[in-house]
Amino acid sequence: MASDVDRLAGLIKSSNYTVVVTGAGISTEAGIPDFRGEKGIYRQLGEDRVMRIINIDFFNRHPEEFYEFYRQYFEFPPVTPSQAHYRLAEMEADGLIHGIVTQNIDNLHQLAGSKKVIPVHGTANVFICQNRKCRKEYPDDYVKNYAETVPRCKECNGVLKPDVVLFGENIKNYMDAREMILDARLLIVIGSSLTVYPLAGFVREFSTSFQDLVIINKGPTAMDHAALLKIDTGSTGQLLTEVYRQLK
Repeated sequence: MASDVDRLAGLIKSSNYTVVVTGAGISTEAGIPDFRGEKGIYRQLGEDRVMRIINIDFFNRHPEEFYEFYRQYFEFPPVTPSQAHYRLAEMEADGLIHGIVTQNIDNLHQLAGSKKVIPVHGTANVFICQNRKCRKEYPDDYVKNYAETVPRCKECNGVLKPDVVLFGENIKNYMDAREMILDARLLIVIGSSLTVYPLAGFVREFSTSFQDLVIINKGPTAMDHAALLKIDTGSTGQLLTEVYRQLK
């Protein structure tokens, strides 16, 4: 571990533009289940079933069934950011990292204090009226406390949709995310197996240049062969705390 800490601290110290890409692995340390993990809903229910329901066409046609499923499997008890989220926010405040591109919809980076965050799959704590003339936004408390299964806008009675990217929808901030990743001199991937596109494609595109790629993940990823440094750990928070202590 010590040599990994030394190497990562050295790379961050010598980089003038460091970007972090995060996946589900950083949030499991905060208590949020990994959908594709051993106990995740993809394993429990079958990926085909989940993808069929968490789909924009299904949402538009069957909002009642969509919300029955969403409320059962996607409404989690309140969690706080993990140690890793806080370390990244502190590193950004100190000018050591310059932005985060995340696949996660949990808003934990922002809650920890990170400012330059691009959530390419949206955020689950906001709901948007689907009436194009309205588009009013609501917090998740409004939806959790709504008396009926399908939450509706109190202004126009339009159906509300979670502000997350469903299957069949394009990711958010595509160009901004790609530009931030490709502009990096050091790219640190945390908690992602790098199998979900297009974000995995951005990392693959980055790896074809002569910049430095670091991967921190529990288990192998699709891009391990391209990493200058691969750290296999189940405690990203502890690792980043040691790195940050050394950088300070």
